[in-house]
Amino acid sequence: MKPAIRVSLIYFVLGFCWIYFSDHALANFLNQPEDLRLAQSYKGWLFVTLSSLLIFFLLLSEFKIQFKFQKEKEDSDHLYRNILKQIQDSVIVFNLNTWKIELISQQTANFYEISVAEIVENPAQLTDRLHPQDKERIMDMWINRLKENHSSVLYRLLFPDGRVKWALENRLFYDSGVGAQKRAIALTTDITDYMQNQEKLEKSLKENEVLLTEVHHRVKNNLAVIISFLQLQSYSAPPDAADILDQSIARIRAIALVHEKLYSSKNLSGLNSKMYIESLVENIKLMYMRMDIRIHLNIEPRELDLTSAIPLGLMLTELLTNSFRHAFPDPIEAIISVDFRINENDKIELIYKDNGVGLPPSFDRKRIDTVGLSVIFSLSSQMMGREIEVLSKPNEGVLFHFEFPNYKEKKGIS
Repeated sequence: MKPAIRVSLIYFVLGFCWIYFSDHALANFLNQPEDLRLAQSYKGWLFVTLSSLLIFFLLLSEFKIQFKFQKEKEDSDHLYRNILKQIQDSVIVFNLNTWKIELISQQTANFYEISVAEIVENPAQLTDRLHPQDKERIMDMWINRLKENHSSVLYRLLFPDGRVKWALENRLFYDSGVGAQKRAIALTTDITDYMQNQEKLEKSLKENEVLLTEVHHRVKNNLAVIISFLQLQSYSAPPDAADILDQSIARIRAIALVHEKLYSSKNLSGLNSKMYIESLVENIKLMYMRMDIRIHLNIEPRELDLTSAIPLGLMLTELLTNSFRHAFPDPIEAIISVDFRINENDKIELIYKDNGVGLPPSFDRKRIDTVGLSVIFSLSSQMMGREIEVLSKPNEGVLFHFEFPNYKEKKGIS
């Protein structure tokens, strides 16, 4: 339409100018009627000739422009069809004005296992392939919500032989303008292999979780057997040996408690610091039957992995054991406090203190001659931590302050 208007307008303007100016010029230069009539005849033939040539070149120019546009459109269509043929996704374009499928890719036919001609003739065959459990939800989207965009819609196809395919669909609504064509475009990816691999991985993960749970359960039971043997041995052992056996039992219980918490937890990769430390303190308190000692706990809930929980539990066991056995020989208001938190440097901070008799005046950190303190500082070094301070005064208690790297946060698990 636009080329025709353009050619007509150009022809009208040039024709008007030709007639007006040529008639005016002839009237000024020719006075005889016969000469004027002859000139008018030549002028008419010249106008027809020139206008024919003008129209020819105008149409030729317009045809070249239209041919260029047509060639670009054909190249574009060819490109899009090649893309449509090469991509692995199913593509369906549904015209909402005619309520017919306007375009369908071969991948759609391959995915639904129905020929393109059959789908175009009877689109309802697509809904027949939907899994019964997904059919109502997807049909509502396909029929009643065509003018909405939908992303990552997951559903299944069920085939007569019982096979199931998984589809991930993105639905787009395209409106080219007021009164123009409106289309719903469905881009569907076959993710059957991915879903099957996911199912295998989940099954394998569950099996591994069961095995790991069983390992923690058996380790806990084996440690319980060892504790029972040591308890039997301590009953008949001399007092000094029985005391050593009791300390060993407390250490083993700290390790067994880790496996017990992991066994009873849904998360097998770590255990809650608050629950673990509270249980550990309660077990040791019951073991020594020191109900006269008040214990204040300020524990920040954090997730501890196995490599951190066991050394930390052993350290606390040694600290609590030393306090229960040596810090309060006289009846006083005995208080033990344990603080566990993440400080501003994103590191684990452990502060342990009591108000007992304190460390002996001869205590020298460079020459430790007791097993308990040796274990404490050795475990601190094992956890790549640094002992910040050890403060003690006679009859004023003792304070241990430790700092360790926050391994769980570094792994991105907590």
